[in-house]
Amino acid sequence: MSADTGTTAAHAAERALWREHGLTVKEWYLDITEPRVRVRMLECGNPAGPPIVFLHGGLGEAWGFASLMERLADFRCISFDRPGGGLSGPVDFMGVDVRTLARNTLTAVLDAAGLATAPFVANSMGGWWTFQFALAHPARVSRLLMIGCPALILDTAAPLPMRLISVPVLGRRLVRTMTPPSPEKSRGLPSILGHPREVGQRWSQAQVEAVYHFGNLPDFLPSWHSLLRRFLRPFGGNRVMSITADELRRLAQPTLFLWGARDPFGNVDAGRAAAALMKNARLEVVGIGHLPWWDDPETCATHVRQFLAGETL
Repeated sequence: MSADTGTTAAHAAERALWREHGLTVKEWYLDITEPRVRVRMLECGNPAGPPIVFLHGGLGEAWGFASLMERLADFRCISFDRPGGGLSGPVDFMGVDVRTLARNTLTAVLDAAGLATAPFVANSMGGWWTFQFALAHPARVSRLLMIGCPALILDTAAPLPMRLISVPVLGRRLVRTMTPPSPEKSRGLPSILGHPREVGQRWSQAQVEAVYHFGNLPDFLPSWHSLLRRFLRPFGGNRVMSITADELRRLAQPTLFLWGARDPFGNVDAGRAAAALMKNARLEVVGIGHLPWWDDPETCATHVRQFLAGETL
C-alpha cells in the first residue's frame, strides 16, 4: 500500500468512526519549529462549551478518545495527533529532546485554540506529555485528569513484549508484530492492554478499521519503534524518562487518576503512591485495563464531568 493510499484509507476510517459517535470534527495543521514537525489538530463538540484538551496514549491518535468525546459533546473537545502518530508528521524519538517536543507542541496547541489555560484529559504516553507541560507551564494547566497509568510514572514500565522492543536487533523484528495484519485481527488489541477479550469482540467495524489503517500507516512502525526504544529497557522503564516523586510533589493542579483494576502498565498501588505524593490528587478505580473508558465509558465520562465542574478532592 502506497503512502497516499494508506493515508486516504486511514482518513476515511477515522471519518466513519467520528460519524458513528455522532461527532462533527474539524481539523487543521500546525507547524512546530523545535523540533520541526507538522501536527494535525482536531476539534469537536460544542464550540461555546467549556474546553478540554485530550491527549491519547501510544502514538497519540486523536480518534482513540471518540467514545469518551461522544459522552462529553457539550464540552469543546480539543485534540491532536501527537507528533509521530496518526496523520501528524513522523518523529525519530531517539533523535529529539522529547520533553522539549512535548512542551512546545502543547504550547502551540493551546495558542492555536485561543486558550490561556485548560484542563487536560490524558492517557498513558499522553499523560507523560501532559505532566511535562504542567511542570514547565503550570499556569496553563488548570486541572489534570489521568485515565489509565501515565507512562513511566514512578517505577512503572510496560508489559514485557513492549520492553523487548528496546533491544536493538530483536526489537526490529518484534515491532512488526505490533501492527494488525487485518481489521478483524485488531479486535485482539484490548486483550494486550489488559482488557477482557469481549471489549474487542464488541467493537464496531468502524473501530476495527480505524485501528487497522492507522496501525499500518507508513510512518507508524519507525515512530513507534523509536518511541519504545527511548522510553523502555528490557527490565523496566528508562529511568531518565521517568516521572519522579520530586516532580509529582511539584504539581499543584487538582488531579484525578482513573485507574483500571488490572492495568498492565502499572498497578493500582502505583497510582495510589503517585496521588499521595501530589498536593491535591486522588485516585478512583474504574474499569479493568489500560484504557478504562473502553471498559466503562459512562462512568469515566461521569467522573470527567464532575471533576471539571470543580469537584473538590
